[in-house]
Amino acid sequence: MPSLIAYGTEAQRERYLPATLRGDLQWCQLFSEPDAGSDLAALRTRAVRTDEGWRITGQKVWTSAARTADHGILLARTDPDAPKHRGLTYFLVDMKRARGIDIRPLKEITGEALFNEVYFDDVLLPADAVVGEVGGGWRVARNTLGNERVHMADQMTFDSGLEALIARSAGLDDTTRARIGALAAEAHALACIGLRTTLQQVSGLEPGAGASVRKLVQTVHQQKVAELTLELLGPDGAVDEPAAGERALHGFLMSRCLTIAGGTTQIQLNVVAERILGLPGTDRTRHEEESEDEGLHRRRRHDEVREARDPRLAVLGHGP
Repeated sequence: MPSLIAYGTEAQRERYLPATLRGDLQWCQLFSEPDAGSDLAALRTRAVRTDEGWRITGQKVWTSAARTADHGILLARTDPDAPKHRGLTYFLVDMKRARGIDIRPLKEITGEALFNEVYFDDVLLPADAVVGEVGGGWRVARNTLGNERVHMADQMTFDSGLEALIARSAGLDDTTRARIGALAAEAHALACIGLRTTLQQVSGLEPGAGASVRKLVQTVHQQKVAELTLELLGPDGAVDEPAAGERALHGFLMSRCLTIAGGTTQIQLNVVAERILGLPGTDRTRHEEESEDEGLHRRRRHDEVREARDPRLAVLGHGP
């Protein structure tokens, strides 16, 4: 809940944070739409202010855990006449009590249905459901997305798949053991990147473009672990039984989506190119940057460029 900590009201933090930390509340993220994925600011879900609060109408897609979530975080358009990055507002939604929400599961290649379509038909939200400023939802969403990429990477460092490869490496040939060793070394390097991110957040900084770097290398690493695991199992890896083969096949199939979920590889490369390397941005990202506080953006970019030039800063945190 980093975004609620950073942008929520005191009442919102008191209401939601303790219960979430205890595990009593589960959340889902209502951002992506059929025509607004990588270009999230193109979303069309509308929020209209009324005497009762806000009325939400629209469709979201690829929402994980929507059927089991207690609450959701929703990005909707509150000002259709404003530039697309400035007409958005960030809301909290009670997924169990709000009327007019229709959730439809989407079956995936694994046979599961973790993702969902979510339809909002004139759903009423109270006035205090807004997080941050009305029209300032893009900044809050950027914070959420940055922390999402950090969280995705945290889940994958030295996962059970890599541990299983290391455990069986003694009986393998030298070439294969070298491949496993390289993956273990990558995992240690990624853990150092994770430490850097933690130090940034403890010091009050947002994840920034560093989260994109971490997601880029972490997702490819995870795919390599899944591919090698399946390769070593051979035909047993294709057996759909509750054993190593099933786990390996499931891990391999799930790993394919990692370079899409939380922002595609292409989008992450654009972020790194523009915000760390200082290369010219697209019209979309220029408008995106203009919607932020310029002083904060310049300070974050300055720190990231310094870290990119001096690897010691990436591990130790920001210098004086």
